[in-house]
Amino acid sequence: MMFRLKSALIIGLLSALSLTACSEAGDTVKDAADKAKDTAAETTEKVKDTATETAEKAKDTVAETVDKGAGLVALNDMKDSVTSTLDAAKTGDFDTAKTEFAKVQEAWPALKDNIKPDSAQSIQEGIETVKASLGEGEPNKDKIVGELTNLLKSVTGIQLG
Repeated sequence: MMFRLKSALIIGLLSALSLTACSEAGDTVKDAADKAKDTAAETTEKVKDTATETAEKAKDTVAETVDKGAGLVALNDMKDSVTSTLDAAKTGDFDTAKTEFAKVQEAWPALKDNIKPDSAQSIQEGIETVKASLGEGEPNKDKIVGELTNLLKSVTGIQLG
């Protein structure tokens, strides 16, 4: 009987140890799962932040590209209008020159903010000079042609920026 009691105690003790080991293993698995969950949440947050930053950078790049495209369109319009004004002035057709020059003045504000300040100043001065010369009662053809030629050089030399 003593042998049976010892056997029962040993079996009981081994069972208790097994249960304790299972419980500790379960806790270890639960801790590992919690850590994995936290790591996954952190990784998801980092990916989300990176995606947001990337999207905002792309948005800014697209906006800059659109602005530059608008600047190029305005620049081409300005060159075409100055050239048309110059062609009309060369023939002495100042009515057409004034009409074409009005297009130069309309194109200028859209272009002005997209170019470097030194280019903007020379163009602004050229526009004012030509405007004054075209507004004279008897416009001086040679003077206006010279001013428009200089303005065309300034417009052609524009650096967008």
